[in-house]
Amino acid sequence: MKKATCTGSSVFTILALASGWALTSLTPARADVVYHEVDGVVAGEGEIYSSRTYRYEKSVSNSWYVVPLESAGAGTFTNARNAAYIQCLPDNSSGGSPTNPPSVSYRMKISVPGTYRLYLRWGKNCTTADTAGSSDSMFVDIEELKDGTDGVFNSPTNKIADWYEFAGGPTTNDFALLPWTSTCKPEVNEAGASGYTADWLIPKAGHYTLRFSQREDGAAVDAFVFQRNFLPAPTGDGPAMSPLEQPQRFVFATTDDTYLRRDDTNAFRYAETMMVIKNDNGSIPSALDRVAFLRFDVSDLATLDEKMVLTNATFKIDLLDEGSGTNHAIYAAVIAEDAEAENFNETNLWPGVNDAWDDTVDEAVDVSKIFGGAPVGSFDVSTNLENTTVGFSSRALLEAVRADTDGVLSLALYRTFDGPQGDNLSSKENTAKFPPRLEVSFRRGHSGTLIFFN
Repeated sequence: MKKATCTGSSVFTILALASGWALTSLTPARADVVYHEVDGVVAGEGEIYSSRTYRYEKSVSNSWYVVPLESAGAGTFTNARNAAYIQCLPDNSSGGSPTNPPSVSYRMKISVPGTYRLYLRWGKNCTTADTAGSSDSMFVDIEELKDGTDGVFNSPTNKIADWYEFAGGPTTNDFALLPWTSTCKPEVNEAGASGYTADWLIPKAGHYTLRFSQREDGAAVDAFVFQRNFLPAPTGDGPAMSPLEQPQRFVFATTDDTYLRRDDTNAFRYAETMMVIKNDNGSIPSALDRVAFLRFDVSDLATLDEKMVLTNATFKIDLLDEGSGTNHAIYAAVIAEDAEAENFNETNLWPGVNDAWDDTVDEAVDVSKIFGGAPVGSFDVSTNLENTTVGFSSRALLEAVRADTDGVLSLALYRTFDGPQGDNLSSKENTAKFPPRLEVSFRRGHSGTLIFFN
């Protein structure tokens, strides 16, 4: 990947190096990565995806994670095409269902209509016979192609496979020894699905979304090839990855970040390497309640050409520790433009001088000082997500970015979940972790047209 040089400020472009840390992979965000079909072929890498979803199961968060960048994985797969792959984790014998979370999606731009066939380079956790038998299936669908499941598949009332089930696979964790396979069965949820190939009729040129959903966790995907059905099946490592359409992006690291405790009167916590968020005592304020505050310098957005349109805004932060052992949410509120706290300095922030802090409210956020009067998004925390990056994208956050008038955007992070233990999130002072960051994507649009992507 081509890397750009950082100039030392808190903003850098995607795939750039920042002081003390680097982006190591394409950042997943909805509508950001689109694979382009060329000569009837789309070839994609499992770890380079457009979006993914999560589901809580057995008190942990199941999803598709990039191995080894985000997780060590379950079972040791070797010879991945790009030294990375994606796997449904944790492998704890949790089941799934077609088209439902947890899933991972890949946007494709198809220029030539016709019948396409999907080939997967995928495998299962072969550590033991038990893990192999409980990780050898997954569901695959194209989100835009559905006609229901009434009637026998391929009958007049059921021409489109709403999903396929892939099952089985060789007993090896070496991707180089795994054949590219299209063996599957449409619209079933059963053991040993086979007898069909994964074919879809693409009726017209446009954007389509290929989605992998969990049937059994532990399944892993190194790469996929979506190609015209008359082309020969891929062999060896398969074709090179297709060209990517990806918007340009600014990534803003925090210029100031700290947290407040309700009983702090002059205790500055800006030098700490973590920020603690806590709601400690039911529906009444507690002396130990904590709220985090983060400030971003987004003034570089004002340098964009007037024909550029903002398409996505994502907040990301590293979770160090979820203290309660209970899955819950943390909320993010954008501090209003007219609030003094929007331009806070972390070295002299305490409740007495922070007009976004509400000493009478349990969660300690003054909603009258919040952009739009409501949080712009939330993210889940759990013990399974410790030492990973968490965050969210939302239209409300994007609208707050677009509404900025002074080059500053500040967030307050709080929780409504009650419990005596706090959640610890990494601050910019933690040199072993990513700093909190705001990612804003943009594309060239039509003159006079405002474009939003959800």
